[in-house]
Amino acid sequence: MPDVPVPEVSPSRSNLRVPRPWWHLSRTGLLFGAAYFLTSMAPSLLPRTWYYQGLISGLCAAVGYALGVLVSWVVRRISRLVDLHVTVSGEARHWLLVAAPVFGAVAVLGLTVANVRSQARTAAVVHLTPLDPLDWALALALAAVVAVLFLVVARGLRGATHQLAEAAGHVLPRAIATVVAVLVVGLTAAWVTDSVLFHRTMQALAGVAAQGNTAPTGRPAPTSPLRSGGPGSLESYAGLGYQGQMFVTSAPTPAEITAATGRGAIEPIRVYAGRTGDRTVSDVADAVVAELERTGAFQRHVLAVITTTGTGWVDDWSAQSIEYLSNGDSAIAAMQYSYLPSAMSMMTDRDTPREAGKALFDKVYAVWRTLPEGRRPQLVVGGESLGSYGGQAAFADARDMLARAQGGVWVGTPSFTDIAAQLTTERTPGSPEIVPVVDDGLHIRFAASGDQLTHDYDGRDYGAWDFPRFVYAQHPSDPVVWWNPELLGAEPDWLREPRGRDVNPDVTWIPFVTFWQLTTDMAVGHDPPDGYGHRYGPELVPAWGSVLGGSPTDDYSKVIAGIEKTVNRVA
Repeated sequence: MPDVPVPEVSPSRSNLRVPRPWWHLSRTGLLFGAAYFLTSMAPSLLPRTWYYQGLISGLCAAVGYALGVLVSWVVRRISRLVDLHVTVSGEARHWLLVAAPVFGAVAVLGLTVANVRSQARTAAVVHLTPLDPLDWALALALAAVVAVLFLVVARGLRGATHQLAEAAGHVLPRAIATVVAVLVVGLTAAWVTDSVLFHRTMQALAGVAAQGNTAPTGRPAPTSPLRSGGPGSLESYAGLGYQGQMFVTSAPTPAEITAATGRGAIEPIRVYAGRTGDRTVSDVADAVVAELERTGAFQRHVLAVITTTGTGWVDDWSAQSIEYLSNGDSAIAAMQYSYLPSAMSMMTDRDTPREAGKALFDKVYAVWRTLPEGRRPQLVVGGESLGSYGGQAAFADARDMLARAQGGVWVGTPSFTDIAAQLTTERTPGSPEIVPVVDDGLHIRFAASGDQLTHDYDGRDYGAWDFPRFVYAQHPSDPVVWWNPELLGAEPDWLREPRGRDVNPDVTWIPFVTFWQLTTDMAVGHDPPDGYGHRYGPELVPAWGSVLGGSPTDDYSKVIAGIEKTVNRVA
């Protein structure tokens, strides 16, 4: 049989790369993705629900995979530039192919078991129930869905970039066409993510929050003229919003205060104004001052200016502490500047809380200053979470706060709050970030619990506590306090120093991961009992007692017992 000539294959065709199937995965990307997935299961301040754990793990796995792909691409490019070739003998390659999967499986199993046990310890220190095996299975399933979703989107963007580069390559040099394609697809993806996904999601959540703001509380309007929304009030009950209505209807009666204190009490004043219609923040603050003047609040012994959270909420433990400790001879002023949850406001709008805190205090202070010195009420300030952040914006710095306010209790203050951050930076060397010591506690004291008003976190007694007195109540396990975008790339002092007593010692800083862990921790901050997480309660009584003129060592048990019967815990 004659030989059949075999056609020659041109070098150009023999060097063509066969396209990889769409299901191909980068080994380096898988390695990095698995590492990030495992680290995402590490414990943080609070135990997470299965769906938050799944969301974090899926997000971290996707980011880890992307990082691995990038590292692999950079290494290949550098290797080509320097003409670097790495070869492995057949025997060594065989052992690597056998040992690597075994080692990886053992490492994954060991780290997973360690993380599950460590998260159980986190739950134990804050008195919560850890995830059970079914919860973990659901978390893993959700993580896989989230990771695959991100991978599909990323590959879709890569495919769009290649197609656009190929089309542009007909009229532009290849390098320029590639750059143009990357810029166009990148900017388009960023616009869609920001303008379509993020903003529309925020709008949808804002719509839900707006409905919640107008939802009926089921409580009738106040019958006392000493409440906003009551007889003679300049503010309509409906216009106060959900949280405003809860605030003005939650005050204790004189009889309830007397039963706890054993002293004759009068009816406390609570005033509030909602941000309705086209009112500006300044308009709402003016409305609150008008309510204060209408109710005779400037003639009371204590006048408290409380900055609310994003939804307009006032912590009733703070409010009722003031009312019980003053025997009802008090007035509390608060206002609504938004109806968005604090977590949303922290990420989308930090200016309005500051504007509201400054506007309300400045307008109240302006009237207070006109009163004769001997007839001025004790002007104190307070706020929790975003309310603490906004309330402190009324002051230029700590000295200004000491000069213009006569005391205050700031609860669960975010670490990015200017005055709190300044005090923490200037703390006494050696004192921890979780409970810093400032000027030996002369005017300002940080406390992780109610019994730490007389000594620092390590048990060393403070010196004299002069007036005005300010307390920063903050739990080491409170994610609202420690959440900060800087966590993405910088380790904070509170994770370099020994952990707080209510924090799992295993908690450590992991780039990118810790930020998202605390982000979801904020969503479950109120799950623990009082004294842990973002849950503050009886510990605020000795704090307010000290600020209003008492001693931190006084017996507040009867007041606490009375408040526990009347306090409104609806947040």
